[in-house]
Amino acid sequence: MRLIIGTDEAGYGPNLGPLVVTATAWRCASDMVAEDLWHGLHRVLTNAPRAGDHRLYVADSKAVYQSGDSLESLEVPVLAFMGLLGEQLQTMEDLGAVLCGSEFSAGYEAEPWNAEGGPRLPVDSSSEHIDEWVQELRSALKEAGTELLGIRSSVIFPEEFNRLVAEVDSKGAVLSAATLRLVRQHRDAHATEPALVVCDKHGGRNRYDELIGTHFDDQFVFRLEESRERSRYRMGSMEFCFRTKAEALLPAALSSMVSKYVRELLMRQFNSWWQARVPGLKGTQGYPVDARRFLDDVEPHLQRLNIRAEALWRNR
Repeated sequence: MRLIIGTDEAGYGPNLGPLVVTATAWRCASDMVAEDLWHGLHRVLTNAPRAGDHRLYVADSKAVYQSGDSLESLEVPVLAFMGLLGEQLQTMEDLGAVLCGSEFSAGYEAEPWNAEGGPRLPVDSSSEHIDEWVQELRSALKEAGTELLGIRSSVIFPEEFNRLVAEVDSKGAVLSAATLRLVRQHRDAHATEPALVVCDKHGGRNRYDELIGTHFDDQFVFRLEESRERSRYRMGSMEFCFRTKAEALLPAALSSMVSKYVRELLMRQFNSWWQARVPGLKGTQGYPVDARRFLDDVEPHLQRLNIRAEALWRNR
């Protein structure tokens, strides 16, 4: 058997809200490549839906979901795949704890807009509908000889993000470190099988061998290929591929959607809290131009609400 790990993020560009990074791990036949996962699961999944297509749409989250839409397009696939792992999630706090472990609560609870707790899950779909998809996915994965082993995320809230960026003077390095930590966690949990790791390229970087070695006990890393489109490495029984449009592959596509779903839930809480305290305030998704508008709108209220700017605004 072979392990395939795919990673992606949501929230790398914004100045408001968290950066969320996710890695999903899959087990499949040793002769399968990452592209084969779509074919084996084509009965229930698609990354290119046609008119009237009733399969689950799993792809780059930017293609699946547009800001302001119902979260159902993200929520149903994400919670259905989480259900495959036996997770019964009722709240944002449950979701964060399952994906991130104990590290989630400290950053989450430190933000005042999370103090009242998150919404009940699911927020825009129904548990019955999601349960139906859990059964469909379980059957299709069994037929394909494929298994979803785990989903892990890192949620880096603004204050921690600023501290980490200040330490290394690079937000790209922060993203890369979070990504490789998640990969290492999956690898440590399933250490005996050959593994392929597929990641999106990070911030224009083409060279990743030193980064891989740093997170895997300085093991020797062989460079196989380095180009603008793809950088490939081998380390023992693991192969790493950093490529453009990694979301074309199912493990990275699901990671993209999980990351986006978590971030959108957190941004809903963020906007609701502020709008309840600043009459007429327009919500934001946190991207640079609109984030500056939002900060200008709330800045006169920061002192009254006892909010420190560094807990709100990401410096890069």
